[in-house]
Amino acid sequence: MNNNSVLLVEDDPGIGRFVTRGLAAEGFSVQWLRGISGVPRQLTGADYAVLILDLMLPDGDGCSLARYLRESGEMIPILMLTARDSLDEKLDGFRNGADDYLTKPFAFDELLARVKVLARRGSAGPERSHLQVADLSIDVRAREVSCNGQLISLTRREFDLLLYLARNAGEVVSRERLLAGAWGNNNELSTNTVDVYLGYLRRKLKAHGSETEIATVRGIGCRIGLAPDSGTAAP
Repeated sequence: MNNNSVLLVEDDPGIGRFVTRGLAAEGFSVQWLRGISGVPRQLTGADYAVLILDLMLPDGDGCSLARYLRESGEMIPILMLTARDSLDEKLDGFRNGADDYLTKPFAFDELLARVKVLARRGSAGPERSHLQVADLSIDVRAREVSCNGQLISLTRREFDLLLYLARNAGEVVSRERLLAGAWGNNNELSTNTVDVYLGYLRRKLKAHGSETEIATVRGIGCRIGLAPDSGTAAP
């Protein structure tokens, strides 16, 4: 189902009007709340595509709300909107249930692009038991990866990293998102660890003759897909 409804939780009137008018001009229907107290009730029985959630609100903390929603089984994609831009604060947002993170001030075009990506992801339905990315077949339940019928032996962390990339195939994913999304609340790991395991994955895929590429997008993150010179269309 095509759902273009967005729930915005933002106490700054200027930002609230800016986001509401901009998204409305792009065909989205926006419900704007100034605090977190009414969010659970607003989500009950509603079908929003995306929740845009400010981190600091007059009646509570956005991270606490995101964690509460996830613990309650609410799976709406969450875009956290905040002036906090340190790595630790970003990771805290992801670990508490955010799907994406945009710092203020921001360009509306970037907000729009992120909302569209999250809306598409939310409309994809329940998690599939099998994923196909280029020539890789991923059995989510069995935690197995194969290339052209040949199994690729991966460690737990390698598999989790590859699975997170596959779930976001075609999208540039930051190292912070990979760290939190693939491995969760593990304070012993860092974005440098992500780079190390990306190197492991690349070498194993190459050793098995895979044409799947984990490409680095300088200054942003990485993206999984078919290598551009493979001559084969991605599925």
